[in-house]
Formats: sequence, C-alpha cells, structure tokens
Amino acid sequence: MQNRLNLNRFFSKGLINQLLEENSDVRFDEIIGEVKRVYKYLGSAYRNEYYYKNSIFNKIVLGRYGLKTTKAFSEIAIGKSKADFVFLSKNRNIVYEIKTDLDNLDRLIYQIVDYSFVFSEIYVVTSEKNYYPVYKLLKEANSTAGIIVLTNRGTLSIRKHAILDDSKLKYEFLFKLLRKPEYEEILQLKFRQLPKVKPVCYYKTSLEWFKKIDIKEAQILVFNQLRKRQPHLEVDLIKSLPFEIRWLVYNGIYRNNELVKITSRIK
Repeated sequence: MQNRLNLNRFFSKGLINQLLEENSDVRFDEIIGEVKRVYKYLGSAYRNEYYYKNSIFNKIVLGRYGLKTTKAFSEIAIGKSKADFVFLSKNRNIVYEIKTDLDNLDRLIYQIVDYSFVFSEIYVVTSEKNYYPVYKLLKEANSTAGIIVLTNRGTLSIRKHAILDDSKLKYEFLFKLLRKPEYEEILQLKFRQLPKVKPVCYYKTSLEWFKKIDIKEAQILVFNQLRKRQPHLEVDLIKSLPFEIRWLVYNGIYRNNELVKITSRIK
C-alpha cells in the first residue's frame, strides 16, 4: 500500500514544523486526517518502529506515569548500540529495545549486554510472532531482560518480567552519556570542586573522580542529568494532541508555547 519512504514522511519533524509556520496555507485538518489513515494502516499491516515508540509513550509514559517526574528519550548511544526508547523517572529507569516484525534478532543479545552497563532494568518490546524467538534467545543467554508484547489488539502485555540487575553497571559507559557541563555539575555536587589539571588530562581525571562515587549513586546522578535535557511540558497539551503524533511532538523537544500553537492549528 505505502512504501517505507512515504510512510516516514508522515511521522517526521517536518510535518510538525508545517504546523508552526506562521503563513502556511496548508489545510491542517487534511494533513491530520491523512496521518490518522496512515497510522491505522501501520497498526494493521506495517507496525514499524515509530508505531511501537508511540504505543510505549502513550500507554506507559502518559497512561501509567505522566510527565511530571518522567522523561522519555530515543536513540541514545550506549557502547556499540543505540537504545530505541529510554524511560527515566525518580524511582524507575528502563531501557526498551524494540524488535518489530521488520527487524532481525541477530544483534539482540549484544545490544542487551551494552544496555546492562548503564541500565538495571531492560525490556525487549516485540510482536506476538517474535515472542518465542526472543524468549529463547534470552533464556539461552541467561539474561535478566524482560519481554513485552505489542498485541494484535494494540495493548502492551508483559510476558516476562525483567529482573533488576546492578552487577554489570560500568562507570565508563555511564560517564560517556554525559556532556561536560553535566559531569561537572556531578563533580561539584560530590567533591565541591573540579579537577585542576591540564586540559588534555581533564576528561580522564574527571572520570577518575567519578569512579570514586558508589556505582548505584553514580547511575542515579547520571539519570538525573539526562532528565534535565527534556523541557517540562504540560501534560494536558500533549494529551490534547491526536494520539497518532504524540511521540513525534514530544520527541521533537518543542516547548509549551510551541505546543499551544500546534494544538491550536490542529483544532
């Protein structure tokens, strides 16, 4: 029905930017109507990565936790892998690796190993078709990762609960997630000063100081810094958007005044 290129253009930041253009003569009701039709097609015949991410965002982040203390991110580089969906809150931090029917499972275990250096709770989100192959791989690898299935009815069903595991956390992988001002803020908080060394030695020395922090506390401090990157958004504004584009807008890191403009254009 639709090729991959045509589908992707409906769920890109360019679509939302059209809604922000001051002098645009585009019929927004027609755009959103087409987006809804394409999204319905995705749900029935072509559940791609966006469909999974939008489902996780709507059902878990918005539906279960809300946005007051929760932030969500996508495509975070960890080792040689990129985390598909990351959920960060004050009390719970989860990485979700998405495996659709369009993906293969060749690198799954390697990805989970990378994520275990940073996250204590890992889930694979997949389809009914992929459930048993994923389960078999995790069992053979003796993995503590859990499995969530995006069912044919569009619900997210936990089929295997993740087991919390801090034993594989690594300082180097946590530290690499941080920007310079972020790790400097952590060092100031813990040591009340910053390293006084030559610029060429600054990163290495900062990492050495970071390693003096208890690994679990270091993990929490890193996640606190990451959560600050996502601006606070009004929940009602996000929920007033069509279900189909909520993750697209949220992940675009728009601010509340831009959300007001987007929602008013759609209405």
